[in-house]
Amino acid sequence: MGTLYRAIWSSDDPAAVELADDAFTRWAERAAERDHRPLAPDGRIRTSKQDRYTLRRDVHRDPTDTKITAIVRAVFIANRRDGIRWTTTLRAWSGGTVEHEGAAAWVWVDVDASSHHPNEPIVPRPPIFVSELLTSTKATRHGVVLRSAPMRYRGHDGAEELADLVTHADRDVPVVVLADLGDDVPVDDGRVLDAVVRRTVRDVAGLAPVAVIDPDGGSALAGALGEDSPISPGGLRVYLPGFDPAADATADDATADRRLDVRADRYWTKPGLAGRIVAGLVAPASTGRRPPDSYDRARAHLDAQAPAEVGATLEKATARIADLEQDLADERSLSEGVIQEYGDLEHEVASLRDQLRALTADLARLRGERADAGLEDLDVAPVHARDCSDAAALARKHLGDHLEFPTTAGVDLELLDRQSAGAAWGEQAWRALRALAWYARARIRDGVEADFFQWCWNSGHPMAWPANPRKLAMRESKSVMDRWPDTRTFDVDGEPRVVESHIKISSAGLAPRIYFTWVERTRKVHVVYFGRHLRNTMT
Repeated sequence: MGTLYRAIWSSDDPAAVELADDAFTRWAERAAERDHRPLAPDGRIRTSKQDRYTLRRDVHRDPTDTKITAIVRAVFIANRRDGIRWTTTLRAWSGGTVEHEGAAAWVWVDVDASSHHPNEPIVPRPPIFVSELLTSTKATRHGVVLRSAPMRYRGHDGAEELADLVTHADRDVPVVVLADLGDDVPVDDGRVLDAVVRRTVRDVAGLAPVAVIDPDGGSALAGALGEDSPISPGGLRVYLPGFDPAADATADDATADRRLDVRADRYWTKPGLAGRIVAGLVAPASTGRRPPDSYDRARAHLDAQAPAEVGATLEKATARIADLEQDLADERSLSEGVIQEYGDLEHEVASLRDQLRALTADLARLRGERADAGLEDLDVAPVHARDCSDAAALARKHLGDHLEFPTTAGVDLELLDRQSAGAAWGEQAWRALRALAWYARARIRDGVEADFFQWCWNSGHPMAWPANPRKLAMRESKSVMDRWPDTRTFDVDGEPRVVESHIKISSAGLAPRIYFTWVERTRKVHVVYFGRHLRNTMT
């Protein structure tokens, strides 16, 4: 999709380079922290976990250089969950070459976006740090002040001042003018207009100044500019660069009219649309702005640093390749041992299958004798389940003395059954449910007070579930519970309760989970959820 937004402005403050660098870095760090993926603490290239966010900064400072005193080039890449990759680039530089262009420093901000779905519209919007920089660096462009707040004009004098801005000969940025409703308006309409102004200023920050003129001033402005009619109440008008009232009066409208009107009824019920509409009008033209000539000299200082950095990177890569080759040799040796072990296990599996057939026959006999022997359903429950739905049904039929498993706890089990791994998940789920039932019986009969993880770890019971973090978790991470506590709140024994303990049936595909908790009143383990992976920071 390419560049969506470009803002370039000058500053009369040489410290603008440091101000821009600091504001950009703070903004990037906060963006990563809000997603619970903070950037690495230092370095030229700082990344977050899973490379979701990347910040790269190139800096050159030399107070003795009479041409370019300082330049910063910073790039922040954000890979969003919606598939859009946002790339925001800041360039700021100062020095004698810049002063020859009539400025103390230049600031340049680009926003690029790319998506897996190129036909999906992406609305251009300035990063929030731009508004801060417009104020701190006293941003101007060819004599036009770029503000982070609206300019307000009243009456005839205000109209004359605004007309001077609109007709400024060197102006190369649009000017957005909104028509105020006046003093005697309903409170609700006043609030809507305030929201329209606020959103418009935010969405065109760095691209265009925004002015608000009262009704008397609006009529005077139309007269000063030779317009047929003033801006409609609550509406807005965009004056593009090159607007010339004299040309509009004599030349063909197709070439001379540099005004764009937007009626209030297009956004009055949704004030946020105003900024989006105006940004859609002015942002595309901004992407063609050419940077000042001084940038070529400034960029050369950063490019000169590249050979040394490439050499260091190459040295690190060479060392890494040597380490990987050694690791490969070690893995190859290990794999040969695994292949030998696999052959031995095949023989053992064949022997176990023979034993299984014998035990199955014994089980059939025991089922016929259980009434006389006093056995429970748990003792003689089936060994296998066809799929996840079958595992849930078997649990309700055979494990009810120790396991509370309402039908509502099974969610989208048919979806799990249809997956290629559905049968394997069903076997694992049935084993996990039986493990929970055996744990419940241990608490009732043997007075066990340990939680399920401790029981699996210490009991040595043949039906215990593997006690390791890849298969069992008694707590969710803090980031998950901070962001999605509602998804871990279930109906337990007639009241809502947060349940974090869960068995991990698999980590692939839909990654089924079984959430459970012990309820002292019923003296049972309650299964509160069995289904696909609930939402977390990875999904």
